[in-house]
Amino acid sequence: MNGLKIIFAFFYDLLLLCALWFVATIPFLIWQGERFAQNPLMLLAFQIYLIAITYIYLTYFWMQNGQTPGLRTWKLQLQREDGFLLTRHNSNLRFTLATLLFPIGWIGLFTPKKQLLQDILAKTKIVPIQP
Repeated sequence: MNGLKIIFAFFYDLLLLCALWFVATIPFLIWQGERFAQNPLMLLAFQIYLIAITYIYLTYFWMQNGQTPGLRTWKLQLQREDGFLLTRHNSNLRFTLATLLFPIGWIGLFTPKKQLLQDILAKTKIVPIQP
């Protein structure tokens, strides 16, 4: 059941991220205009910009209380293996691994431990919390 909650939390956060990306695109479009998609360098800069927005969103919540809005909704928390909140180093490592391993990292949910591959490698875990 915990694996299903993790998937639902992921989609909840993805929905919020889509809204954030939409709003974050507005200043970029104002700055570059509609032709930015025709310039490969600007297109790359835009993609890096969206990855940076995603990084700030996720790592902020991971380090504050271990819960993105999606994890909070499903009463889950991201912790280090020792039970403490993530540090900047843990957050950076997990974000990098999740980005590089997507979607392969999700295969871990189908193992008996029900732990994402990026969590195993970053020595973190998603655990249920009591209300």
